[in-house]
Amino acid sequence: MNILKDNTLTEDNYVTWKRKIGLLLQSEKHKFVLTTPKPPAPNNDSSIMYRDEYEQWKTSDDMAKCYIMAIISDVLQQQHEGMESAADIMMSLEEMFAMKSRTTKREAVTAFMNLRMKPGQAVKDHMMKVIAHLNIAELHGAEIDGETKIDMVVNSLSDSFDQFKLDYTLNKKEYTLQGLMQDVQTAEKILVKGKGQEIHMVGKVATVKARQKVKKQQKKKQLGPIKKETKKVTKIKGKCFLCGEKGHWKRNCPKSQNKKE
Repeated sequence: MNILKDNTLTEDNYVTWKRKIGLLLQSEKHKFVLTTPKPPAPNNDSSIMYRDEYEQWKTSDDMAKCYIMAIISDVLQQQHEGMESAADIMMSLEEMFAMKSRTTKREAVTAFMNLRMKPGQAVKDHMMKVIAHLNIAELHGAEIDGETKIDMVVNSLSDSFDQFKLDYTLNKKEYTLQGLMQDVQTAEKILVKGKGQEIHMVGKVATVKARQKVKKQQKKKQLGPIKKETKKVTKIKGKCFLCGEKGHWKRNCPKSQNKKE
């Protein structure tokens, strides 16, 4: 059987192994021996019905032990060969591997809870990563109800999906993971389209400004360089040493000229 060949117990797959061995024993109608105590051996006074029930339990227990021993390692087989019942073997394996499995489960759940969408990351890529982390957590025994899963996935979206998060919270829409992925991808397309329009408008404004600048430069060339008007400034002369009045020098003093005459 493929289940015996491909599912040997290791340190990392105990939860998965336990689930599959349970399915196998259930399909073969031997699983009851894991939860039903071994009945006392019949004696001479036991009824035929009791003898049949005892033989049925013993046969099923022997078969369950064979199935369990067949899909554990050689080392584990040697450690458990002398155990009396299948239930004893399962209890021993639980003690050996359950603690590590719980640690792995906790790490997987923590990784799922801390996962956040990176800015610019495609929704599909993020959702596939979320589903992968969720599957790992569930494979290790984590039990997360559907509503909590969706809440955690929505909260993992980037800030650009704040409006989507708000709508989800207000409308309390029920989602499956597949349905959520479709709606988030639709929201992503709207966001991308909106950014494209914004970029287009920015480019349009920049083009208009560039044209205005070119026209201004061409107009300056046509007009030529603008000459600045300069006013002639008349410097005020100093004080005359002869008459003491301002506005002329001694050599130009009217009084000096009058004396000469």
